[in-house]
Formats: sequence, C-alpha cells, structure tokens
Amino acid sequence: MNANELQESIIQKVRHTNDEKLLDYLNQLLNNNDNQDSYQLSDFEKSIISESKADYLSGKTISNDDVFNRNEKWLSE
Repeated sequence: MNANELQESIIQKVRHTNDEKLLDYLNQLLNNNDNQDSYQLSDFEKSIISESKADYLSGKTISNDDVFNRNEKWLSE
C-alpha cells in the first residue's frame, strides 16, 4: 500500500469512529509528529522505568533466550 492509499484508509477509519479517546490520541500523536517535541512520560511510565533500573542495578535480570524459552513453554501449555 502506498502513502496515498494509507492516508485514505486512515481518513476513512477516522471519519467512521466516534471513539473520543481514540480521536484524542490520534490528534496528540499527529501534533507530536508535527512539533517533533520529545515524548512526555506519565508518572506511571516513570515509576516503571525507575523500578526497571533498580532491578538491573541489583542484578535482577534474565537473558533474552530465557524469556523466549519461558514464553514458548507457556504458549505450549
């Protein structure tokens, strides 16, 4: 799908939705893209990042391979 087709597809979907939260999100997303401002983290996102940093610094990590193996095991159950 080329850029014009994507634009038209998105426009049609936006015209047919009444979901104000979605429309507000899209508006913010497009405004951020226009302004090229940095993304502002929410308090929740900041707390998750802080917890993740603390886990990393204290050695509470697992390898990427272990994550994939756990997920494959879980999905096969």
